[in-house]
Amino acid sequence: MIQAIYNQKDTSLYEQYSLLNTGLDEMIELQKTFVESTPYNSRILLKFDTSQIVSELGGSIATGSATKYFLKLYVTEPYEIPVDYTLNAFAVSGSWNVGSGRYSSMPSSSDGATWKYRLSSAATSSAWPTSSFGAGVTGSWATNPGGGTWYTASVASQSFSYQTADVEMDVTSIVKAWVSGTLVNDGFIIKKSSTDELSSDLFTSLKFFGKSTHTIYQPKLEIRYDDSIYHTSYSLVDYSDEVSVNLTNLQTSYAAESKARINISARPKYPIRTFATSSNYLDKYQLPSSSSYSIVDAHTSTVIIPFDDSYTKISADSNGSFFRLNTTSLPTERYYKLLITTKNSQGEEYIYDSNWIFKVAK
Repeated sequence: MIQAIYNQKDTSLYEQYSLLNTGLDEMIELQKTFVESTPYNSRILLKFDTSQIVSELGGSIATGSATKYFLKLYVTEPYEIPVDYTLNAFAVSGSWNVGSGRYSSMPSSSDGATWKYRLSSAATSSAWPTSSFGAGVTGSWATNPGGGTWYTASVASQSFSYQTADVEMDVTSIVKAWVSGTLVNDGFIIKKSSTDELSSDLFTSLKFFGKSTHTIYQPKLEIRYDDSIYHTSYSLVDYSDEVSVNLTNLQTSYAAESKARINISARPKYPIRTFATSSNYLDKYQLPSSSSYSIVDAHTSTVIIPFDDSYTKISADSNGSFFRLNTTSLPTERYYKLLITTKNSQGEEYIYDSNWIFKVAK
């Protein structure tokens, strides 16, 4: 199973404008600018409600060794970024307010988190610590003191080299520390590596869709775990001939945050004719254990849940092949398409796309 939760809040912190709050901007940004060769960076704060994970999955799955967590950010405006760079994510040390400011606000707002303050500029006691950090906590900056504090043992990272700037970062250790209660969940701080922040290399702007976006590309925390079972109750379909695959109970619409079992019928498209008292078309078969499913946005063709040999495997029991559909992480009032892939014993892959479309309604 691959499902996701979306962020509660996010904002960007700008070193050059240390009292600027951008909590309502549609985009969040990493940048580095130079003023007379002096570098100024920005960083991103974002938070997810991880209590949803425990209530949805239970503690044993949420903290299980096989469960993985990935932070996903979708790039919207990359501009003059290097071909090689690294992004880091840390667990924030200290609560913060999202605020109601925008980068373009005139006059600028500072009623939430800024480079200098956690809560607001009016709460002067809420300045980000710049010395005498707590145990296991640190902070850094290039020019102006501030920019957040974080737990040093909680680092996650992703390196980029001549590739798309979308973030898909393994943050498993951080999230498990939150859900187990080892760390207080005050969210992530996303920053360039210290080397990139302090270097003289150009890194003009890397913008991602934020919580306030009016698109399907809001930041999300993806939860991946194996919920499949596989029992060989029927013969496997024979790929020496054409195979017909159908989703027998797929509905046209599902409610938000609902769960359903989707049954899969698989059989030879042209069964061998035999003398029998019943039709060969009624014989039951099941898909191989190497089969999986995918969900894409029917309008944009964006892959929402990819084929995955570990986390979107097709199950099989005494009633045949199936998988579990969970609409919790699917934006509502949109249409989605289901795809099925399977492999034969020689490793040849077959993808089935029969326009299986459904809607997630509010």
